[in-house]
Amino acid sequence: MPPEARGSIPARSLKVKTSNGIERLVVSERAIDNNEIGIGWPIRTKDDLYLVELPSETQSGAWRIWVHRDQVSEHEELARA
Repeated sequence: MPPEARGSIPARSLKVKTSNGIERLVVSERAIDNNEIGIGWPIRTKDDLYLVELPSETQSGAWRIWVHRDQVSEHEELARA
């Protein structure tokens, strides 16, 4: 029986460029739109950085990461994956 038939949700492993390097996380395929993931509004800003909350935990255990402003599509509130 295929995994989808058993109720599992297809997921994808992503790399996200942060201010401190690359973070990896796994998200549902449904959370990805045009190679971007929804993050909501930035929690904080500092110079050209945004503190954003991810839809799932990174492999290092972080839910919030600092990303460069150019990694965020402001109008869509999406982070480039």
